[in-house]
Amino acid sequence: MAGLKEIAVIGGTGAQGMPVVQALSQSGRYLVRVLTRNPKSSRAEKLAALPNVSLIQGTQENQKDLHRIFKGVYGAWVNLDGFTLGEKDELFYGFRAYEIARSEHVQHYVWAHIEYALGNANFDESYHCGHMVSKGRVGKFILALGQEPMKTTLFSTGPYMDMLIDGMMTPNIQPDGSFLWINPLPSDVKLPLIALCDVGIYNLWIFDNPSESAGIDLSVVTDNVSFEEIAEAVTEVTGKPASHQSVPFESYAPLAEPYPGAYVNWALGPDAPRDDSIMSWRDNFGAFWRYWGDGITPSRDTEILDRIYPSRIKTVREWMRHVGYNGTRRGSVLKMVEDWAVKMAS
Repeated sequence: MAGLKEIAVIGGTGAQGMPVVQALSQSGRYLVRVLTRNPKSSRAEKLAALPNVSLIQGTQENQKDLHRIFKGVYGAWVNLDGFTLGEKDELFYGFRAYEIARSEHVQHYVWAHIEYALGNANFDESYHCGHMVSKGRVGKFILALGQEPMKTTLFSTGPYMDMLIDGMMTPNIQPDGSFLWINPLPSDVKLPLIALCDVGIYNLWIFDNPSESAGIDLSVVTDNVSFEEIAEAVTEVTGKPASHQSVPFESYAPLAEPYPGAYVNWALGPDAPRDDSIMSWRDNFGAFWRYWGDGITPSRDTEILDRIYPSRIKTVREWMRHVGYNGTRRGSVLKMVEDWAVKMAS
């Protein structure tokens, strides 16, 4: 439609990308161009059915495709799939995506970011969580290059609250019907969880307000909450007992590892070609739980979040009621997990 700014989206079929595309489309203020490997996938077809959304077939790791997706657009929202690419390739394509966007005269570039865990931990190697630090390094690079001629914004998320439904934070249902979480996090340590249903509105604000959003790292949170508090909320919402058990990572890993000896990009399968830059699942998620458990993460500015989205979800209880939480695993939050299930079923 004439007069609408167009936004290129990489990672549009992912957990964050879906609500971002939906919010941009529903606003009526933007055209949205989504890069997708498979336009016939259920997620891609769902996006294509939205108003003002078009699909371009291509991949995040093809520089010609990056030129095609960025050519002629006003803005870009980029969330590379670091679990598929691996730490080394996410750095290369993260840098190249930014550079190619500059070459195509994109005016506002949003990088879907994760805090730079290794830097925040004063480069203590025990906190080297590959899927966090690759995005964090690229984010530092992007902001260091300034705001002219292309405006840039980092959109930073912590763990998804939705992983309480599908992912590594779903509880185990006990024979008596109660819920039990088993992981390495101390029961009273708080996690800055973000509800994915609110992600789209924050990114819509970023594109709507470049004079405020350019040059900032918008770090979002729904509720800073411990597993002890999550269990209390579940009991209140469902009426069923719930508890959390903190265990050493060595005891947790065999329960959570996708398969023995898995790498962090486990969904590619055990026989995919890999080099020294690809961390094992245990090394990556050992650092992940250690980082959050040791409380290194900076605090979030909830005042700006309240100003951007006054009706945002603010507590885990509110989110549970919003999604009809019942403690069971359902749906597919993470595209990687969904793709793996399809692969195993074929």
